[in-house]
Amino acid sequence: MLTSVFVPRERHAELMFLSDEHFENHFSKVMNRASEVASEVTDAPDGPIHFIFHTAFCGSTLMLKALDVPGKTFGLKEPDILINLGNRLVRRNDESNRERLRLALRLLARPFGPGESIVVKPSNFANRLALPALDARPESRAVLLYSDVRSLLRSILKRGMWGRIWGRKLFRNAASWTSLDFGYGEEETFILTDLQALALGWLMQMHHFGEIARRAGDRVLLVDSADFLDHPARTLADVARLFQLDLDETAIDAIVNGATFAKHSKFSGQDYGLEERAADHSAAESAHHEEIEMVVQWVEAVAAHMQVDLTPAARMPGN
Repeated sequence: MLTSVFVPRERHAELMFLSDEHFENHFSKVMNRASEVASEVTDAPDGPIHFIFHTAFCGSTLMLKALDVPGKTFGLKEPDILINLGNRLVRRNDESNRERLRLALRLLARPFGPGESIVVKPSNFANRLALPALDARPESRAVLLYSDVRSLLRSILKRGMWGRIWGRKLFRNAASWTSLDFGYGEEETFILTDLQALALGWLMQMHHFGEIARRAGDRVLLVDSADFLDHPARTLADVARLFQLDLDETAIDAIVNGATFAKHSKFSGQDYGLEERAADHSAAESAHHEEIEMVVQWVEAVAAHMQVDLTPAARMPGN
């Protein structure tokens, strides 16, 4: 069965993500058999659909909001269905699940307005879908947005115990399908600290992004979040070219100098520019400096041993 949730366009801005946790029964739902939906969607409008895959806490929500321009683009924030489909493909990568993915992408690609492109930011727990999604939609393009491991560690440490639990969930998710084999036994895995597990989860994602880039070539753009935050106009121009969006220099300057970059990407009522972000990271670094430093050095050594490139965007032509 396929559950559809009807969220009016003007209500999307108030939702952090497109998930039951954030719908809170405020929107109507309808359940249909997937076969019934597939037969009906054939005549529905279709349009370009592109993706922002990411390693988490690296500015992906900010990038999506920046690219949400009425009349030109519409952004979809972490639809739950993509996590479900990612998990299905982990369990069984067969034609029936690939067909489910094609149907989901066909539904998500329906434009809200004439001539609009859809940009989807899946949860990083759905990163398993990156290559299958690009295979399913040959005209689609994807940004692969990542941070360095130190930034991710600081972001998670700000969230206390729940952040550490999330880090272990990331490790478990990525380990269930990665092609990167650390050779750890059950006991070695069990005794990893929370931050070590998180760092390995990040490393598996970085390895995966390298695989995607080698396979998809110029259909993807690797972006270091530090470059995005330091040079947002340049980065958005690169993304607009990749996605073939009609955003000129004037439009991009208006985005960069507008409210999007002055507010917290997930809590729009909170002022949160570069200074606030730097202060947050500085506080986390000061409180956990020794642990962060040890884990950073350790995972960099693991990456060197496994030959995983930690700065893939820097290797792109033109950089």
